[in-house]
Amino acid sequence: MKRLGFLLGAGLALLLAACGGQMGGKPLSPAVAVPEGPRVTPYPDWKSGNADFECRQAVVTFDGAYKIDPPTSGTYPLDTYGHQVTVNFSPDGRYVDWSSNLAIAAVIVKGGPGANVYLYDPPATSGIGLRSPDHPTSGQIPAISHVAFCWEYRLSAEKTAETRYTRQYYWEIHKMGDRSELTLSAGQVFPVNYQVRVAVSRFEERDFAVRGTITLRNNTPIPFVVQSVSDLVSPDMPASVDCGPLPRTLEPGQSLSCTYQAPLPNKEARTNTATATYVRQGQERLRQVSATAPVTFGEPTKVVDGQVEVFDDRYPYGPLGSVAAGEAPKTFAYTLNVGPYPCGNQDTSYLFTNTASLRTNTTGSTATSSWTVQVRVPACAQGCTLTQGYWKTHTKYGPAKPRNSTWDRVGPKGEDTDFYRSNQTYYQVLWTPPSGGNPYYQLAHQFIAAKLNQLNGAATPPAVAEALTWAEGFFSAYTPSGPFSRTLTHQARTYASILAQYNEGYLGPGPCSE
Repeated sequence: MKRLGFLLGAGLALLLAACGGQMGGKPLSPAVAVPEGPRVTPYPDWKSGNADFECRQAVVTFDGAYKIDPPTSGTYPLDTYGHQVTVNFSPDGRYVDWSSNLAIAAVIVKGGPGANVYLYDPPATSGIGLRSPDHPTSGQIPAISHVAFCWEYRLSAEKTAETRYTRQYYWEIHKMGDRSELTLSAGQVFPVNYQVRVAVSRFEERDFAVRGTITLRNNTPIPFVVQSVSDLVSPDMPASVDCGPLPRTLEPGQSLSCTYQAPLPNKEARTNTATATYVRQGQERLRQVSATAPVTFGEPTKVVDGQVEVFDDRYPYGPLGSVAAGEAPKTFAYTLNVGPYPCGNQDTSYLFTNTASLRTNTTGSTATSSWTVQVRVPACAQGCTLTQGYWKTHTKYGPAKPRNSTWDRVGPKGEDTDFYRSNQTYYQVLWTPPSGGNPYYQLAHQFIAAKLNQLNGAATPPAVAEALTWAEGFFSAYTPSGPFSRTLTHQARTYASILAQYNEGYLGPGPCSE
């Protein structure tokens, strides 16, 4: 042990002796108020003897005594019940610190002709900087010759504190699609993209409580009678305690275990203190022993509706998935096909409504959110048109899905049917760019789209029908390499423009949704 600690203890002891003999029984830090400690009584002429004799001389009520002589640092057994004391003497032998697992009522420090008696009330388990009184002639602190410990046996107490509370989650769901209106031709299928967002709207915490055990142990040779046990949660909330029938006698080596529980208003940090009142068997003087434990809350011990299962009533593959509270918010993205619908003698409207829902895992609570797409299907005689870009991508080669089955009506091989004298298929011609402004491909692209629109049920105004007839004669007579006169090139581009207006909905029945 460093001498500085002993000098601090010694200086403190001298200061307290000058102020009435009070000295702390715990280590002190600079600039910290001195805690209340033992009462120090100096005996200038001390009569040495065995430990029992010296404790009686100190006028101490005690059950046991132990004397360390000569003063040697170390750990010493106090009895056969596992109690011991550890002492550390300063290098100059004038100061001693001590600690014990048994509450000590008095410590006698002998040095020179006198002794200091340190009386602890209530009994303590440690002390620092203890010393003998000044020498009466020299005024110096004599070296310690021996130390005696006096104790009165008491019950010991310990306790646990286990917190509990419930957390319940409340959920919300929101569904939206990337389309709310569509115009479809008869038999057309259109993919709509959806997103469903699931989140925790709030959570509620309740049923706060603390519970635990209070254990009283009689690690002494004396029987004690436990009269009562109480438990208090700060600031002033009593707990219900169950110890079985009381009073109860605890023989040496026996223990008593009690349970307690208390509801709490919230999960603020608190202190929980258990107090037992008892007497020595055959005596009436009441004694008390206490034990404390912190009341702190962590994660909830019970979770209600901590997870949900998410569904869509039109999703063909089962649930969309599950979401735990720790994963929320979470968004599910998926695609559903709208259509096909039949056409009628006049424009027909349809509503495509689908509903996403969630179901909680504990209470089975549900929440829903719907999205509606309003679909217009033109009259059978009218239909609607789609652009060449649509027809290029909705083939069996993709990339868009689903394939439009109208391609099957072009010819026996669908999009792989030979296109007139081009030595290419319809699909290949549609994907061949008109390099250098080639009028053949400029017209062919719009012609193929217009034919598919016509086959798909779109009405063809006279100007469009004329353009289609002229184009069929053109493709029957020419190949992509021509040659094309200026007049022929002009005619091909003119009819290509008419067909483009038709395909894009500026001429004829109007555009379908893509």
